[in-house]
Amino acid sequence: MILNQDIVGEGVRLSVFLEHDVSEKYLGWLADNSINKYLEVRFKEYSASDAREYIASCIRSSNIYFLKIESNTEGFIGTCTIYHNNNHKTAEIGLMIGESSLHGRGYGSKVIGLLKTFCCHELGVRKVTAGLYASNESSKKAFLQNGFSIECSLTGQVILADEPEDIIRLAYFC
Repeated sequence: MILNQDIVGEGVRLSVFLEHDVSEKYLGWLADNSINKYLEVRFKEYSASDAREYIASCIRSSNIYFLKIESNTEGFIGTCTIYHNNNHKTAEIGLMIGESSLHGRGYGSKVIGLLKTFCCHELGVRKVTAGLYASNESSKKAFLQNGFSIECSLTGQVILADEPEDIIRLAYFC
């Protein structure tokens, strides 16, 4: 789905990720185990063609926003996604800060805040949700700082480093 305008906040901008935005940098993030450790993309090797096909499907979709994250000072630093369910007035969000040198510097929290506000005010949803691996403490902290609450834990839902790992489900009510 295409945005009519960028989502802009303090030091960051979210805009539609287009097929021509696929780069070696982006593909490198998808393949880097230190970056994709908590992401489901780690189970597939993505070619530029695979990535462009995924992006084209998002653009054609009536309910998926796939966005690039740009820092005012650092340029392209990651991606984020909104899965909008207009029938239930909900949205699921997710993000990847691909630039590992910027982890822990507040970008994730800023992006979560922008996504939450966009979903509540522009999409008119009543609830914004997200899921994360229980051991991803920095991501959990960023969601909690943005007013999300933990709704539940799915015990042993995924495998991380050959061991069962819980998934935490979070929600924000608009």
